[in-house]
Amino acid sequence: MARPKKPTIPSRPHLAKPPRNILELDRFSEANLRQWQSASENLDELEDVLYFNLEPERRKHRPQLLSALQAIAPLEREITNWGRLIDYQYSDEPLSCAGSLCSPEGGGRFNVGIELDAGTISPWSALYIAQDHETAFREKFQMESNGNVDGLTGPELALKPGINFTYISLTGKLFNVFDLRTDTAVKNLAQILGKIAMPARARVLAKELKIPAAELFMVRSAQQVRDMALKNNWRTLPVQFGLPSQSHILAELIRAAGFEAILYKSTKGPGDCLAIFPDRMADLSFIEIAGNIPSTVKHKRLDSNSARDLEGWEWTPRKFHP
Repeated sequence: MARPKKPTIPSRPHLAKPPRNILELDRFSEANLRQWQSASENLDELEDVLYFNLEPERRKHRPQLLSALQAIAPLEREITNWGRLIDYQYSDEPLSCAGSLCSPEGGGRFNVGIELDAGTISPWSALYIAQDHETAFREKFQMESNGNVDGLTGPELALKPGINFTYISLTGKLFNVFDLRTDTAVKNLAQILGKIAMPARARVLAKELKIPAAELFMVRSAQQVRDMALKNNWRTLPVQFGLPSQSHILAELIRAAGFEAILYKSTKGPGDCLAIFPDRMADLSFIEIAGNIPSTVKHKRLDSNSARDLEGWEWTPRKFHP
């Protein structure tokens, strides 16, 4: 009797060679998906706990926090040859703050836009200006004006190839500026914030997510306050969780303390930047476009008289208006 022929065993799917036009990056199982879903839910809860559990504590200490900020002498700042880079299509209103309200990123570094979740912080607008052209370019495109990444320029990486931009040169003077360039201005603020403890539930979630203690901690020093405002990626919380960033929380306090602007070192460029709050501008403060301007420009000057027109609320749904 002849020995039966050994059956052919088909190749296991994960060992099969993929078609030539498909490059396989990774494989994952249903267990992986469940694990990732659980981690995602824990991360969502962690960010909610860190904001909604800590906000009542900040409210409890709010009088002391505001007093600590108001004890800082405001800075007077001359504005000479500063500027901002805008899309050319908005060049008829270059001092408008509408972009800071309607940004899909949830605002700017020091202002809250209308995209944040309801029940967090009410939105306000800001005019962002830079000390020089290079700083303005890097702040807008997050890279050097003559740089590229794999052959792509800043506008191309920002998905705006072929779009025209205009640099507006500015002059003016501000009388009530909060200087965030040194630790001095936030030293007393940090001492008060240091009284607030990490919520117990946040510690549990951090352990489950394997987040190192060095990456999740309560502010205890002036340097940590400045780092959370300037070194952290402020876009993460608004974009991924609909929550205010640490720089938003700090800016809300500075603004409530009566300051009209925040002066800070650019995180990308060589110069300084200013975030100016139109609705807080002092009577004598102003920012205006330098030199001759086209007749189509609606507002040459931002001051306490024109602030309402330039805040940008006309571009937002009525429900957001203050």
